Amino acid sequence: MPDAYAVSPDTLRIRLSVPRGQAGTVWIHYGDRYARQRPLAMMMSHQGMTASFDVFQADISVATGRFQYLFEIQLFTGETMVYGEDGVGRSLSTDRPFQFAAILHRDLYSVPSWSTTAVCYEIFPDRFLRYPTDLKPPSPSPLAAWDSTPTSSSFFGGTLAGIIQKLPYLAELGISLIYLTPIFASRSNHRYDTDDYYRIDPMLGTPEDLKKLVREAHQRGIRVMLDAVFNHSSSRFFAFQDVVAKGKRSPYWDWYFIKGSEVSTKPLNYQTFANGIANMPKLNFANPAVEAYFLEVARHWIREAGIDGWRLDVANEVDHRFWRTFREAIKQEFPECLIVGEVWHDPLPWVQGDQFDGVMNYRLRNIVDDFFVQKKISVTELASRLDDLRFSLPSPALSAGLNLVGSHDTERVLTWLHEDEEAYLATLVLLFSWQGIPMIYYGDEIGMLGGTDPLCRGGMQWDRNPGKSPIFRAIQALIGLRAQYGALRGEKLTIDHALASQHILQYRRQDQDGSELVITINLSPSPISLPASRSTLFSTAASGFREKLPPRHAEIWIAQ
Repeated sequence: MPDAYAVSPDTLRIRLSVPRGQAGTVWIHYGDRYARQRPLAMMMSHQGMTASFDVFQADISVATGRFQYLFEIQLFTGETMVYGEDGVGRSLSTDRPFQFAAILHRDLYSVPSWSTTAVCYEIFPDRFLRYPTDLKPPSPSPLAAWDSTPTSSSFFGGTLAGIIQKLPYLAELGISLIYLTPIFASRSNHRYDTDDYYRIDPMLGTPEDLKKLVREAHQRGIRVMLDAVFNHSSSRFFAFQDVVAKGKRSPYWDWYFIKGSEVSTKPLNYQTFANGIANMPKLNFANPAVEAYFLEVARHWIREAGIDGWRLDVANEVDHRFWRTFREAIKQEFPECLIVGEVWHDPLPWVQGDQFDGVMNYRLRNIVDDFFVQKKISVTELASRLDDLRFSLPSPALSAGLNLVGSHDTERVLTWLHEDEEAYLATLVLLFSWQGIPMIYYGDEIGMLGGTDPLCRGGMQWDRNPGKSPIFRAIQALIGLRAQYGALRGEKLTIDHALASQHILQYRRQDQDGSELVITINLSPSPISLPASRSTLFSTAASGFREKLPPRHAEIWIAQ
């Protein structure tokens, strides 16, 4: 958990975790770190509970941006303890305080101003829309039928022009950010093995198509984020081909991790993505030439096409030093560029303001999976784990992360939820009312089915009249609420843990002006009562259920 981080040039956010159920109130005593005393004091607010801790928080300000602070913890037993740098003590006047040496301008954590209002839609380009129809895949095989079962090698023929054609559809849904999986030259349908980072795959279109897509998306208030596959290249990438041809005599030999004096695939003698995937050799970013090459790739597409963000594939397997350099270079090129890393586990080392703006929030999906799919945690545990997730990162990282329950790397949401549409709608309420950028994987807004890769990558089912889907309409309504109510886009969120023990997940979102929305998800086996005077903004239940919220249904409401 980040215990202290800057939120402005003179304000520090402090969090303290106290063993659950032990502390009544917590005070923080603070001042300038060069002063002999700590003349300021503030009672910290109770923010929530994890499985083991109560979490208290305070935003403290010192004009100099230099801090010292001690905690005064008043226990329910009546005892008072002081907590400082040397651990638990007894004296506010003699115990050694914690210090935050200085808030420095370049260390402030800033994310793109537009990220808090964004709603993301992920597109696997080969499967979105075939337009035009005279494309040929990079093999003798013909294009697969659009409604056929996807395979690891089949091409369906989707194009950038097809995405452009469907921009009105995305605008109607309310999308404000498109995330495209890789679009650069490759011989695979997924294109995560890049042959040429400066060339749009001809099956998808041309650089002019990408420019047109970005231009017309911007005209509709939609931004575009591309996928950067920098951890590894294709084995057909020019540098690796030179290594294959020349061995250690190649100037690109140190671009990769190779044992011996020449490349071998049997046995494999070089590092790759995952386990021994020969056509995805891992790149060596300790080599300055590799770093320089890929920094220029990233800058090129911002300049050339005006893209708004980079999603970084396998981001946790590239060194931190490169990502720090990457952030500095990209933010100099375009300060409002969104940088999102693919990290499936605890991402804190990457989201402290010096590398990524946010990450793909697979940990949120894991929590939903444990409750709705695996059914191995209670509502009380669900609430605690959601709080633990929320407190595990700085607030800017939460606001700029992609919250998802489905992607190109997972089962389709309805398949994952055993085709339980009620569970899906309840999950959508959580997804769109939680802190962060909600992300929908193409086709999940109409309830497409499919198992894990490659079955989750079927052709978009346009013949199902997507705009008529109840899931589509629910997502559209939830996006509208996020646009209308600042409370759903801010960082203030409070879970009612007492209700969790009654099998009700309820939390409140507060705006800076004090307005408050309540989100209630009834996970009990019986209907529950909600205030009769409330104003309902959204409900997954039928309109006739005014007095009671049925089991497995959710509502967003305002107290009157």
